[in-house]
Amino acid sequence: MGLGAKPTIRDVAKSAGVSLTTVSYVLSGRLGGTTRISEATQERVQAAAKELGYVPNQAARGMRRGKTDLVAIAIGDLEWPWDRALATAAARILPQHGYLPVILIGEGWRRFMLSGGADGAIIGALPPGTLLDLTVGELARRGVAQVIISDTMQPAGFDVLAPGSAGGTPEPEALEGAITLLLDRLAGRTIGAGTTKAAPWEFKTP
Repeated sequence: MGLGAKPTIRDVAKSAGVSLTTVSYVLSGRLGGTTRISEATQERVQAAAKELGYVPNQAARGMRRGKTDLVAIAIGDLEWPWDRALATAAARILPQHGYLPVILIGEGWRRFMLSGGADGAIIGALPPGTLLDLTVGELARRGVAQVIISDTMQPAGFDVLAPGSAGGTPEPEALEGAITLLLDRLAGRTIGAGTTKAAPWEFKTP
C-alpha cells in the first residue's frame, strides 16, 4: 500500500493472510449458507481491517446488494428555514427506519443519484417554476423512489409535494409527511388516489 493511499480489500486480505473472498464474506456479514469461516479467521480479518483503517466503499456495496440503505435529501440552502427543517427531520426520522440520510446542497445530487448513490430521494433543490427536469425523469424511468418539492411540477413516476405560499418553517407534521411518503414508496406501498392535504404541503398524485 502506497504512502497516503487508502487501504483496499486486497490489503486486508494480505495482512490477515486470507483470500479476497474470505475478506468479502466477513466484512459484508454474509456468513450464512454453505460458507463456513471460523471465528478465529473472522477476528483476524476484522482486526486487520481495523488496524489498516479500511472502510468499505458504500457505493460499491450498494451496487452488489442492489440496495444502499441511503436516502438523499437534496436542498438548495441550509440557511433557508424549509431546507434546514427538512434536513433536520430526515436526520431524525430516517435512521428509525433503517436508512441514513445524505444531505446534498446544490446540484451535486444529480451525479450522486444517477450513479446509484441512494435508494431514494427527497428533492427540494429544483429552481422555482421547473416544469420538467431531465435527472428526475431519468431516475423515474429507473424506478427510483422520489418525492419532489415543487409548486409547478406534476407527478410522472414520482410524487410531488407543493409547498404553496407558506412562509417560515413548515409544521413538523408536514415534514414527517414528506419523509413518510418516500418511505412508503421505498417499501412498495402506495397512497390513495386523489389529493390529500397535509398543511402546508399539498400532496399531488396522478
